[in-house]
Amino acid sequence: MDVDIKKGENMFFVGEDELNPEAYVSYIVDDEGDFIIDSTQVANQLSGQGMGSALVGMVIEYAREEDKKIVPECPFARAVMEREAETKKMIK
Repeated sequence: MDVDIKKGENMFFVGEDELNPEAYVSYIVDDEGDFIIDSTQVANQLSGQGMGSALVGMVIEYAREEDKKIVPECPFARAVMEREAETKKMIK
């Protein structure tokens, strides 16, 4: 999948601008600086192509770089993170 995922304000997204994304994962930064993933949305035309997992993966990568944990409040993000032992350890 060759899609340009961009970083926005507390989100990663696909599309021309973060106000009207075709797909996105959004997060909140908690008091300790860790990330709370609160929503993952993918438009129907991008559904089933692994876009949601790729977006959650961007937050995981970003959290690793920042040495932070993740609270996956979004059920989809939790499912993605629980698939692998390495990302499961990042769950706060």
